[in-house]
Amino acid sequence: MARDRKAQSITRRTGDGSKALLPMPEVPAIIDPNDPEGLVSTGTQGNDLEVRVPLWPCPAGAGDTDRLDLFWSGEITDKPVATADFTGPVDTTTFPFSLRMDKKFLQTDGQYQLWYTVTTEANDTAPSERRTVTLDTRPPSYNQQLMPLLLPDDLVDGVINEAYLASHGDKVQLCLPRPLYLDAQVGDVVDLYWSQNNPPTAAAVNSVTVTKGQVGPDPQDVCIDLPGTAVRGPDRDGIFYATYKVRDRAGNETDSFSRETPATVALKPLPGGDLPEPEFPEADIYGYINCDDTPWNGIVVRIDFVRNLFEYQDQITLYWQGYRTFNGVDPIAGTEGVFARTVSAQNVTDGYLDVLVEPFIPHIEPIIEGSALASYRLTKVSGQSGSSYEGLVKINRKLPSGEICGPGNQAGSLTAGGCSVCRKITRLITRVLQTLGRGGRGK
Repeated sequence: MARDRKAQSITRRTGDGSKALLPMPEVPAIIDPNDPEGLVSTGTQGNDLEVRVPLWPCPAGAGDTDRLDLFWSGEITDKPVATADFTGPVDTTTFPFSLRMDKKFLQTDGQYQLWYTVTTEANDTAPSERRTVTLDTRPPSYNQQLMPLLLPDDLVDGVINEAYLASHGDKVQLCLPRPLYLDAQVGDVVDLYWSQNNPPTAAAVNSVTVTKGQVGPDPQDVCIDLPGTAVRGPDRDGIFYATYKVRDRAGNETDSFSRETPATVALKPLPGGDLPEPEFPEADIYGYINCDDTPWNGIVVRIDFVRNLFEYQDQITLYWQGYRTFNGVDPIAGTEGVFARTVSAQNVTDGYLDVLVEPFIPHIEPIIEGSALASYRLTKVSGQSGSSYEGLVKINRKLPSGEICGPGNQAGSLTAGGCSVCRKITRLITRVLQTLGRGGRGK
């Protein structure tokens, strides 16, 4: 004969006579059991969700049955998402009892409530406390690429050398730009990568966790240190790229690396000091490039091989910047360019390497009556490196008529008038004078 449970309410009584809720269910997929938001790991939605229910007071005895119903706020029909019956006497060793909720309920991101009820044969139903469960499968910044890291203001020309490391605690502090990436949250992890390859192929060199003070009102900067050991690790100079990824607490990671931040490592200087400035073989004896030089087809910058330093497979990186004046003052934003080349066997035979600065837009077109400065860095196969002085070329694209020459307006230039011989003679004279040291190099 079934025992009478009417006098044995399944719920406990509080001091004020109201019923106390049953303990909330446990969800093993929740990352931090103490997290009130109940964030679960990304990937949880790929499997049925395990929910553990503790033993309730006065479980069914012999001849009685208790029904356990699990509810999910994402189920719009108010029907239980899982059910189990317990015929008395209940085996207490099976608790906490594991239920499985179908993964179909986990496919939409959001914050949900999870709870259960226990109902006796006498229709005495006791609900549990609700457990908040948060599903988040969106990576930080969503589908937007992260903006590049910011170099320190005192890192001159982006060059990292031993003197800088020694005066800055053997590190370079890089900071994320403001405003931060979309949906930045406390607990996000920023992983820093440092490599000559872009995107990087090696592991992260440092990590930092976003704090409350960095995402709240009047936020602090999110900065991460590039260790000196990471800078020295490759044992070579040259251009390296700092990039980063962000991983949130749920384990979602940005789809791609951030835009790169280039910096030049110069820890192994070449003997003999700085290298001579590059030349501009198309410039006239006064250092000008005009309309008849067709600058819209690009401007050649020549690097002469000196001091027996240039060898096969060495790397040369040319830096270019346009200016509004003829003397390299007042830079034009957007005209800057970086051009990387590898020394070939033919370059070694010729004794020089030519770099064509192109395309016309954006590197040259904004320069009407102005100039450009070019310099380069030689990085040896051995890992040593050295930089050059700056070479200046004057650029004048204004015709006597006042018009501006360009690919769509070549009228008035010598080449448009057919004087190709004049142009060749001018080139020859210029190169002879350059050889004699009388012209061709901007000072």
